[in-house]
Amino acid sequence: MVLGCALSAFAQAPITSGIERMVANDATALLASSDAETRGEAAIVVAASGAVRYEATLLEIAKDADPAARHRGMLALGLLATPAAVSFLESQLRSVEGRVNEDGVTAAFALGCTPIDRVDTSIARTLPLFGRGSWKRQHDVLVALLLAMTRGPERVERSALGILFDNEANRSPKVRALLLQLLLPIDRTIADKDLRRTMRRGSSDERLAIVKWLASRPPADNKPWIEELATLAERADDPELRAAALLALTRYQHLPALEIAARALKSSNPKECSQALASMLSIGGAKTRGALEQHLLVERNPVRMAAMMSSFLAPPSKELIDHAVSVAANAKLPITTRAAAAQLISRSDKKRARPMLRDLFRIANDPQLLLSLARALRRAEDTPTALARLLDQPVELPQHPRRWQALLSAGHGEAQRQVLATLKDPKASTNSVRTAIKVWRKAMVIGTLGAEAPSILLSSLE
Repeated sequence: MVLGCALSAFAQAPITSGIERMVANDATALLASSDAETRGEAAIVVAASGAVRYEATLLEIAKDADPAARHRGMLALGLLATPAAVSFLESQLRSVEGRVNEDGVTAAFALGCTPIDRVDTSIARTLPLFGRGSWKRQHDVLVALLLAMTRGPERVERSALGILFDNEANRSPKVRALLLQLLLPIDRTIADKDLRRTMRRGSSDERLAIVKWLASRPPADNKPWIEELATLAERADDPELRAAALLALTRYQHLPALEIAARALKSSNPKECSQALASMLSIGGAKTRGALEQHLLVERNPVRMAAMMSSFLAPPSKELIDHAVSVAANAKLPITTRAAAAQLISRSDKKRARPMLRDLFRIANDPQLLLSLARALRRAEDTPTALARLLDQPVELPQHPRRWQALLSAGHGEAQRQVLATLKDPKASTNSVRTAIKVWRKAMVIGTLGAEAPSILLSSLE
């Protein structure tokens, strides 16, 4: 998951709280830290606050001899988005050498993050350059640029994107899928016959990009596609593709999709199983609720249990709540299954769910699971739970970075104040300060990227 600042393509709300301003202010002192990772992380936080008066310092960090600072400094420039910052990033990609190295990957991602109203024609000038060199050598840099572009609003570089997509040398399924994701919402000249050909012969990534776009359109527009979508929902080899096609059919309220969904409930893939239950509730309405509850009550596969409980958004019966309580308390089941049960309970009985959510938060380790538990707990609480009840002793930030990140993302006030206290403490260790600013950045500015991102980006934002 990626989060973002007000000036980036990852846009979250602008800095409005006093504590956010104080963290950004304290981060400015860390721009001169002797620790490369700390000054790089501080650069991202400062840039995200819109502090253009530090432009010269951020530009210097983007040239730092240490890649731990330099790569983060480049990402900071994409968030700062001043003319000088954008010009610097664009200049990194003008040469073939700049489009095949690790610095190029980071610069490309940062340039793609820059808001459309600030980037002017820089991306439109940069995209055609990739057609002049080796697609294989430039692959990661181009993926980084396109990946960042997909995370913002609809793009304006239709012509440049179309030229890359039509280039016969472009055979990378990942690149072509990203180009489709960017082009389909803005290019009305792409013929249905060409899309159908890609649906038949394209890679799984390309087909998924098309189906997700179909699912995002007004349902009435998809009437000519119902047959293809139904075929994919039933027979596609990729379970994620089947789930996306089933979602498109559901939004169209295609009644025969009920039968497809009923069969998909048996899938061992959590995305497909979850979508199947959601589709049955959406299309079948209240009359399917009882049958689905019975299905949940007898299901024993922990993956399917978790998937179905997470997507069961209808009001549960007392019998289902009691069953979910027993699942959440069963230490022999995977924690993902127990967490899904606790969150199902929290949607109807907050008081009963709170102690379960707290206990599960204390033992979970996966960042995404911790985040979902922290948010569920925040919704279930009357007042935020004290950190001492959520973290093992000692209650210190470096001991629990993943839990602190989840709590910050969920808006936990005490967790925020502890980050600020660490940054203000003149006796805090280098490790404590680095952890504090990094956790804040991951929760409040740019979070960890998905596995599809180039490895250098993953290491810079891990």
